[in-house]
Formats: sequence, C-alpha cells, structure tokens
Amino acid sequence: MSKCDDEPVKILGAGISGLSTAITLARNGLNVEVFEKSLHAGGRFKRDFQGLSNFGNLGIDSLKEFEKLGIYLKPYKKLMKIIRCSQSHSFEVFSDDKPIYYSVLRGENKNSIDSQFVTMAINLGVDIRFNIKFNPNDVNIVATGPYSGDSLAYGELYEDTNIDESGYAFLDKRYSPSGYLYVIPGERNGEAEIVNYSSDPSVDIKTLKLLYNRAVKENDILKDILDGATRKSTRGGIGCCSLLDEPFQNNRYYVGEAAGLQDVTAGFGIRYAIISGYLAAQSVLAGKNYSQLISKTFKPQLEFERKRSENFKKLTNREIDKIFQAINEKFGHEITVEEYESMRGEI
Repeated sequence: MSKCDDEPVKILGAGISGLSTAITLARNGLNVEVFEKSLHAGGRFKRDFQGLSNFGNLGIDSLKEFEKLGIYLKPYKKLMKIIRCSQSHSFEVFSDDKPIYYSVLRGENKNSIDSQFVTMAINLGVDIRFNIKFNPNDVNIVATGPYSGDSLAYGELYEDTNIDESGYAFLDKRYSPSGYLYVIPGERNGEAEIVNYSSDPSVDIKTLKLLYNRAVKENDILKDILDGATRKSTRGGIGCCSLLDEPFQNNRYYVGEAAGLQDVTAGFGIRYAIISGYLAAQSVLAGKNYSQLISKTFKPQLEFERKRSENFKKLTNREIDKIFQAINEKFGHEITVEEYESMRGEI
C-alpha cells in the first residue's frame, strides 16, 4: 500500500483497534479519517467492564507495553486476586506485585478506554466521523470488530452486590459449554458484571442466557455475591476467534477482531486489538509486511491458546475437578500468579 502525502488514510471502525492505528499514523504526520456507524466509539458496548490480562506475559506489564507504542491508558481498577472455581473445588490466584488483570471500562462513558482513545486521536488531528456508514471497499484499514461469530457472551450488570476486589472465573460445563462464566468488579463500589461465555457452536444466545440464569440461581458463590443486588442492565454479543488466512488482502489491512485476533479460550482481545492496530500503522509507514508482523508478534501466543482451548474442550467437569483438587493438594487454596502460570497449559 502506498499513500500520497495529501491522501488521507481511511479507517472503518472507531473501536480500539481502529483508533490505535489512527493514533500511530497521525503521530507520524499522516492525515487520517475514521468512519464509525455508531454514535460513539466502541459502539457495540454499553457500560461494559472487561479485563486486560497480564497472563502469559510475566515479564511484561500490558499498560507499559502499550506506552512503548505511544498508547497511554488508565484502567479503573487493578485486580490482584482471581478466584477460579470448578464444580466442586476452587483456588485463589494472587499477586503481590504486577496486577493479574487491569479492569477497564468500555463504551461511551467518560472514563472508558474508548473515550480515552478518542481524546488521544482528536488531539493528534484525526478526523473521526460518527453515525456514518462507509463502504468497506473504499477504506484502507478495516477495524469493524468480529467478521463472524464463533463465540457468544451473555451477561448482566448489577449494583449493590457483595463483591470485594476479587475477580471470579467458573469452569463448569453445566452452565458454560466450551467456555466459562466470570465475575468482574465494576467501577463503582458494589457494582459487578457477570458474563457467561461459550465457544460451543451448538449453543445459541437464548440457550446461553438460560444457562446463565441457572448458574446465578444454583451456584452458592454467585448467590452470595448477588444477595440484595439490583440488576441494572443486560448485555450480549458475539466474538470472533477464527483467524483470517491473510490479514492483508485486497490492499486492505484487517485489525483486531476483524482479523479474528482473539483469545479463543478466555475471550481476551484488548491487547490483540491495540497491538495489531499499531502493526498495521507500521506497515503503512514503513512498507513492512503486515502478515509477517502479525505472525512474528502473535503466533506463539495464538498457538498456545488454540492448543489450550482444544484440550479444555475435551475435559469433563469431573476431569476439571481432579485438576483443581490436585492444585489444592499441591499448593493449598492460595497460589501465586507465577505458580499458576507454570501450569496454564493444564487449566
């Protein structure tokens, strides 16, 4: 792809992958236009809480990694403790140093990372046009989110819960076929989001919602968290973990979930979105091979995640329980994040 000095780079989608690309290009002197069909950045998200994982990168802090790319973000919370639960066992993963997760806010809210990206982009002169549809064939970079749906999520946002500063992950295939259910503390005191995630192709959103409702009625931990809580809103959506064979095709770059860049097991996509946007910009600026950059940067992690996902899908609840029981016997009910990292290929 070659660009004339006065010809703007056109980006479809004002999510974090598209704006990551735009910021990098604008910082290097290019004119950039971003087209977004929604009324705000990250339009498919309401007031939504997500985790930016530090798993798999023990020597790297995600926020510091982004800062090296010129992307400066503020999370609303650091999670230093995650409680992982099987059907019959549990253990606590803790860190005394680097956060296990950063909790971030998505959507049009003032403190969301989407709004932070918009501010950075506008300050660099990026022209963002909201509430406009644009032909994907007429842009240079596609950052529209999932190009297909091979995973689903259904969740609800609550106020006045009994959650502390811990996150929770429930690996129980009665409720989450080929997936898991997670709880993440919200921005405000007592606020929490509970989401059921599945990558089972036989599960539709109606079924996932029914399984979610069963979980919150039957699981004792969830019942304790929600005792006295008020449901404020629901959320649901699709994810895409199926990689494009070629993320640069028809003279266009595909970034983030538009390229299928997503953790197939856990559903984490923020790091993939931000870094792939940066790599696309580097390809435009320096003429580097984008596909090779994607492969070099992400291939080991993607291969690990896919292998882990395949192994996890084969496990029954009984087998998951046995793994959790073995962890309890070896470490007790508390385990450092370093110890947990050493066995991530198992569970």
